[in-house]
Amino acid sequence: MTSFQQEFYQMFVDYADVKKSTIKGYKVHLRHFFIWLSDKKISNPQREDIVEYKEYLEARDFTTGTKRKYFSIVKTFFRWAMNEKLYPNIADNLKGFRVRTDITRKDAFYENDVVRILDSIERDNEMGKRNYAMFLLSITGGLRIIELQRADMKDIKTIAGEKVLMIQGKGRDEKDEYKKLVPEVLEALDDYFDSREKLDGPLFVGTSNRAKNQRITTESLSRIIKSVLVHAGYDSERLTAHSLRHTSITMLLKSGATLQEAQKHARHNDPATTNIYAHNLDRRKDTSEQNIMDQIYVNY
Repeated sequence: MTSFQQEFYQMFVDYADVKKSTIKGYKVHLRHFFIWLSDKKISNPQREDIVEYKEYLEARDFTTGTKRKYFSIVKTFFRWAMNEKLYPNIADNLKGFRVRTDITRKDAFYENDVVRILDSIERDNEMGKRNYAMFLLSITGGLRIIELQRADMKDIKTIAGEKVLMIQGKGRDEKDEYKKLVPEVLEALDDYFDSREKLDGPLFVGTSNRAKNQRITTESLSRIIKSVLVHAGYDSERLTAHSLRHTSITMLLKSGATLQEAQKHARHNDPATTNIYAHNLDRRKDTSEQNIMDQIYVNY
């Protein structure tokens, strides 16, 4: 970045009054834009440059949600620059990337699909063992990607004689919820831990030379899970990392859980959100997270 760009970048970062996790995202996404400007040798960007940057993002192999984050911070930055009388808002009224929020458009898996995906994960190295444990934890616990990303080794605790994972849920500042870790998940985690060099810090870490033992970003977690699905033969825009959470909630409802039980499992504030998953489901018996595992392993 040029000194001019670096100055504006740092001023915005210093100004932003947000959580540490949010400011880290700001830095990553805004720095990406400034590096793009530098590569293009643009020191005083104009509106047409912002349009070109959006077209550049559109062409990248990012999810729509990731593209939205990268472009949204650019719009936020220039709005701030105008308010501070530092630079005109050249991104004003440019539409961002629209993210579909209808969760019914993200398909869930059937039990035999889950078995097939689990069978496809080779567990002869750290990466495979990590992905297997991550997949099982997502399916049984219905965890969001952000909850997987925030999890630390120390969050595995014993409560009332049972192993649980403390969770910092969506919109929460603390890890004040927990999920019981069923035996199959504990076994997978132990196998993964045996392959790791460091047994502290983040629960799931990178395995490449560049990111070895580092916390994985939410974008990378989504890509990892998507790659597992594609490798198993499930290559569809409707099948994403969120499909694992969708599957977990749907399987619990299929097992006979009440809407209230499923809402608690999913940690939805509004039961109407859980009710979307319940639509047209054929209900059966049993209501525990272990039963989700039982439904999977009956075909294993």
